[in-house]
Amino acid sequence: MAGYPDPADRLSFPDILDPVLDAPADDDDALDEAINVVAEALADSGTLIVDALGRAAYGVTDEEAVLGLLDTYIRVLLHLGEVEEAAELGDVIERIHRFQTRRKRRGSHTV
Repeated sequence: MAGYPDPADRLSFPDILDPVLDAPADDDDALDEAINVVAEALADSGTLIVDALGRAAYGVTDEEAVLGLLDTYIRVLLHLGEVEEAAELGDVIERIHRFQTRRKRRGSHTV
């Protein structure tokens, strides 16, 4: 159908999230780079990040954008009955939260 994007050209959740999902568990630098790659892919795809009221959100960090995408993906998986896969992504969200906390602590100790 003319005017509609080819489904083959669309990014899927797993594809866009692969860098974060594949980042080694004990490597904050790799996770940081993966978060940046995913956030760039979101920006390049024209993805609009919205706030709780559905308005365009400004000043969203890369981590917040990735966490929002993960949250949306989890909701889709739960809707499809993929509870185990959704739970695994919950672990990724927790990892990113811990990473954010460590980064904030490091930042607060710099002069």
